[in-house]
Amino acid sequence: MSKTRDEINQTEKDYWNEGNLDRGKIKKLRRHAFFYSYKREKIILNKLLEDFNNKNVLEIGSYTWAAWFNEDTKPKKLTCINISEVELENGKEKAALTSFSIEHYLMDANNLTFEDESFDIVFGGAILHHLDVEKTIGHIHRVLKPGGKIIFLEPLNMNPLYKLYRKLNPQERTPDEHALVSSDFKIIRDKFTFDHYFFDFFSVIFGFISLKIFGDKNYDNWINKLGYNLDVFFSKIPFLNFLFARVIIYGSKK
Repeated sequence: MSKTRDEINQTEKDYWNEGNLDRGKIKKLRRHAFFYSYKREKIILNKLLEDFNNKNVLEIGSYTWAAWFNEDTKPKKLTCINISEVELENGKEKAALTSFSIEHYLMDANNLTFEDESFDIVFGGAILHHLDVEKTIGHIHRVLKPGGKIIFLEPLNMNPLYKLYRKLNPQERTPDEHALVSSDFKIIRDKFTFDHYFFDFFSVIFGFISLKIFGDKNYDNWINKLGYNLDVFFSKIPFLNFLFARVIIYGSKK
C-alpha cells in the first residue's frame, strides 16, 4: 500500500530531525570522484548566482546558500523554508552574520503558502528529489514572478549502475526520496524553459581506481583529472546524459 504525502512528509521530517542518514561509506570515494567536478560546479554556480543580487530569492531548504553564495552574492531578501525543525535551526545559525535579510519558515515545499508572484528566483540543492516534483514545481511556478528563474542541483537515477548502488545502500538516503529521472524533466519542462549541466560518470569510475591506488589522500591526481575531463566532453552529448550522477538545472518561468 502506497504512503500518503503526509506520511512521507513525516518520515522525511523524522529522518532529518533525528540525523538518521549514514553516508560514511561513500565519503572517501566522493573526495576523489568529485574533486574536480566540485570546482566546475562552483564556477558554474558563481556565474548563475550573479542574477541573485538585489532580488527576492526563495531557497527550498535552509542553508544551501551558505555553500553556494560568495562574498559578491547579495540578494535583496532571502527566504528559506524547511519541513525539519532541526534543519531550519541550522539555517538560522548560519544566517546570524549575513549582510542581507534572511527569513525562515517551517513549511512543506509541496504546498508553498506564499502569495502568487512573490519571488524573482527559487533555488535549492539536492531537494527536489525529496518532494512530489509535480506539486512542488507547480507551486514554484506560481510563486515566481513573470520571467522568474530556477536553479537546482540534483542527483540523478537513470544509470542502471547508480540504480543498483542505491538499492544496495539504502542507509544513505531517506526511504521515499527519488533521484530525478527523465519523467521528472518532462514535468519541469511543462512549466519552465531550462538547460542543464551534467556531472560525474567517468569521474566516479576513475575516482574508485584513484582511491584504491592513493587511499584517502592525493585527490589532485592525473587519474581523477582524466575522469573529470571525459565527463566534461561526454556530458555534452545528449543521448549520454542518462549516464551521469548529478545535474544543475537552470531556467525561466514560462
